[in-house]
Formats: sequence, C-alpha cells, structure tokens
Amino acid sequence: MSSSFDDCLRPYGTILKTISNGLYEVALPNGKPVIAHLSRELAAAPPEIPDGAKVVLEISPFDLDRARIAKIE
Repeated sequence: MSSSFDDCLRPYGTILKTISNGLYEVALPNGKPVIAHLSRELAAAPPEIPDGAKVVLEISPFDLDRARIAKIE
C-alpha cells in the first residue's frame, strides 16, 4: 500500500514569514502563497528557518492551499 504523499506535488518554495512555531507562509514558484507546516522529521528538532529560505514542499493535489515542508535547501 502506498502512503498518502506518494502522489503529492513537490515544488520548491520560499519562506515569506513565520506565522507561529512550526507554521509558515511560503511562496510557490508562481508567487501563490500557501500555509506550510514542518514535516514530522523536521518538527522533532525544529530548525531556525529564516525568511527567504528555500524549501521543498509536499502538497496534496486535493488541497493546494496547505503544504508540508519536507526539506530545507
């Protein structure tokens, strides 16, 4: 059985601002802002992510306004 994020979109994004602890506003390559949270692996030891940082997102095709931050570039 496949996981729920096997068929997700994986675009790069740019951190616009930190909303709260572990929650960020991120701009997609087309400029659209989305709300993103840290993946479970990153949330275990939350890194300091500055505004302007490049990240890899995972977005479900069913909800294009929310994302998960999978990796920090």
